[in-house]
Amino acid sequence: MTFTRKSLAMLGLVGVLAGLNALDLGEAVAEGEALPVLPAVAAEAATRITIGDQINVLTLERDGADWRIVAPLDYPADDKLVKEFLKQVGGGIAMDLKLDEGNLEAYGVDDQHAMRADVWTGGAEPSLTFFVGKTAGPGASFVRLPGSETVYRADVGTRARYERPAGEWRERSILAMEREEVAEMTVQRGAETLRFRRGPSTTVEGKEVPGAFALEGANFPVDGDGVELMVRALVRARAGELHNESYDGGFGDPVARVQLTARDGTVASVVIGRRSDEKSSVLRVSGRSEVFRTSGQVFSAFTQPVEALRDRTMARFDRSAVTNMSWSEGGMLVSMEWNAASSLWVVTQPANVDADQRGALEAVSMLATLRARSVATDGLFVPSGAGAKVRLADGSTWELLLGQAEADGAVRARVSGRNDIFVIDPRTLAVLRAGFGRG
Repeated sequence: MTFTRKSLAMLGLVGVLAGLNALDLGEAVAEGEALPVLPAVAAEAATRITIGDQINVLTLERDGADWRIVAPLDYPADDKLVKEFLKQVGGGIAMDLKLDEGNLEAYGVDDQHAMRADVWTGGAEPSLTFFVGKTAGPGASFVRLPGSETVYRADVGTRARYERPAGEWRERSILAMEREEVAEMTVQRGAETLRFRRGPSTTVEGKEVPGAFALEGANFPVDGDGVELMVRALVRARAGELHNESYDGGFGDPVARVQLTARDGTVASVVIGRRSDEKSSVLRVSGRSEVFRTSGQVFSAFTQPVEALRDRTMARFDRSAVTNMSWSEGGMLVSMEWNAASSLWVVTQPANVDADQRGALEAVSMLATLRARSVATDGLFVPSGAGAKVRLADGSTWELLLGQAEADGAVRARVSGRNDIFVIDPRTLAVLRAGFGRG
């Protein structure tokens, strides 16, 4: 059998690919041989990026503090994606393996097939240039440098990174606002208007902690954490799909209109279209021409009934201040004390029983931050005689009383200091019971 030069080159490439996984890259460079290193470019210094072949070229340019696609589209770019790219290629990457001299087409680094990447830092010529060929392993590709016929392997990412369509570089963040900065939120749902205002910030261990949200006119304690989750769902939403401004998302009769006001007075308005559901949310945002499709989490958060925002906090105390805790169920009492000298939980009742230290720690942590799955509003509560008691170092106590079970295994409960009837998730109860050896 006779092999052509091209066939031999391809066979050699197959051999190289098969051997790359077995190679220790620390031994890939011959002793005394220095392989090239791509110039380092700091992400904040980059001003322009081009990626493409001889026909299609993506061009990104810095627009103030942000990045923008200028060709072949004209849209804001995904800053996170651009910065990740710059962090990867601009880190002063060293070629980790010299493979061949010539035979460029076999590795995909010839002028016809290679993807060229350039990064400028303000000068007339790019500060960083290299050619990417075929993928050469996880996170790596075959690489050629300008003016050279040598083929290398380098950790510049796979070929797919450089073939990413221009549309995938578009900005996916929907709101340029941080959750902690939101001071007010107004939600209009048909004839219903909900106005939430954040309370004053506090300082904990030298750090500013945003205040909790309150609902204007509410006749019940509001779950600040639940409102926080609503805000988080919106400000952290990222578009899975981008539609043009004429897209019919059901904005004439929307699910909700939301207005967020930041502490500096910045206002962002979001309309949740009627074509949203639990699987996806369709949004229109003030100042943006596109229509965004994101996860159904936004739809679910802003269509929940007001009653779901009742405060579900059952306990909030310092777990390290707990000196004694007990669990009573089925006529049996399990009581434990914290032994500071040994840093262990000690079972005081029943006698001759050792505490499961890990389980006890999980139980006291859960009791200290206990939250209900929901709040029952029908007023029905039948005590079962089961529950927990906690004593703190200052002498104060907290008590949990369990009631009747729900159909799915959840249990109704009450706690000292609150008149509400809570519903505790069965998984929460399983952790608590296990911590007292009742699992």
